Amino acid sequence: MLIEHLSAGQLDDQVPPQLNVVFRPSVQPYLISLFRQDPAKAIAAVKVPVLIVQGRHDIQVSEADARALKTAQPDARLALIDGMNHVLRIVPMDMKAQVDSYANPNLPLAWNLTPALVKFIDTLH
Repeated sequence: MLIEHLSAGQLDDQVPPQLNVVFRPSVQPYLISLFRQDPAKAIAAVKVPVLIVQGRHDIQVSEADARALKTAQPDARLALIDGMNHVLRIVPMDMKAQVDSYANPNLPLAWNLTPALVKFIDTLH
């Protein structure tokens, strides 16, 4: 019901406590604006080199979403990063560990992200 309200452009004050970190009232106007966007259409129009970075442990955006972007922009490079979550940290597929990682600045960035970035940048020369 929450997603349906936001997709319809309506704020929702009935956010379950466990979802408040993502759907709190202060974020809902931003989420409503996101639901109006078509990422595949947007990336298809891009005329510069594109790197799509997707963590395989991302609980917010799926690998299928990343692959859909790649399909929409065939010239893009797709980097699938094993173990990486939405905030670029290596975290197990455990909901508590995932949520905790969003507020833990002491966790290092995913070590295997850097080689993917360097490889993409090297192709730009």
